[in-house]
Amino acid sequence: MYTEREQAQLIVPTGKSRPAAGRKGLAAYAVRAASVLLFLLIWHLLVHYNVLYPLQFGNLPKPLEILEAWRIDLTQAQYYKDIWMSTARVATGILLGLTLAVPLGLWIGLSRRASDVLFPNLELFRPIPLIAYLPVAMLLFPTIESSIIFITFVGAFFPILLCSRDAARRVSNTHVQAARILGCGPVRAIWKVYLPAMAPEIFTGLSVGVGASWMGVITGEMMSGQTGIGYETWQAYHLLDYDQSIIGMFSIGLLGYASSAFVRLIERAVIRWR
Repeated sequence: MYTEREQAQLIVPTGKSRPAAGRKGLAAYAVRAASVLLFLLIWHLLVHYNVLYPLQFGNLPKPLEILEAWRIDLTQAQYYKDIWMSTARVATGILLGLTLAVPLGLWIGLSRRASDVLFPNLELFRPIPLIAYLPVAMLLFPTIESSIIFITFVGAFFPILLCSRDAARRVSNTHVQAARILGCGPVRAIWKVYLPAMAPEIFTGLSVGVGASWMGVITGEMMSGQTGIGYETWQAYHLLDYDQSIIGMFSIGLLGYASSAFVRLIERAVIRWR
């Protein structure tokens, strides 16, 4: 049994934990904001003093010029239309990749025969860079839009497939046997045992796949698209509009960052036991 003084000593730290955690969180945000400001300051100084060695930083526009041009872009409807087009393509490709890669990865992970038949062919395609799929996609699909979505699908498909296959193989046989003893059939075991156990690694594959899908959609839009943030970035490069090229580059980075944050948010909501 604790004395009253000991109980008070135990209670005080618990009461201070939330404010301490809040201060810690604010400090983390402050450090992140400071790191961005430091990056912009270094960029400004390199351009201002026309540093040309080891890289030709003096050729770049200043960050304040970029921010001013970006502010104007934020008032233009076309900017949001391009973001919407690219985001919709990525979302479609990821949804298709997730729908196909999870059951296929589960099947390959559980069946030696399926692994022997399917996995060598999949491994043949996996190392191919996304841009190399573009000519074949243009031949296979009747529209440019569908070929770009195909590239984003490929980007998401392979990371999710590999993570799903490995996760299926690591599901504890004890849990599967326990589920069978309790009357859980094969189909129900997939929903009640395999998918919950596989979920953390599926989300890991999804996080990697989101980044690859963004690379895919930008590649597709730059090479063959007529809309989207990748197309506008490539057009700005051809017109020597470096402000818009850099704005497009940072817009892609922010969209990728937001997509990854969205995946982590869903992961925390779905996998509450972690």
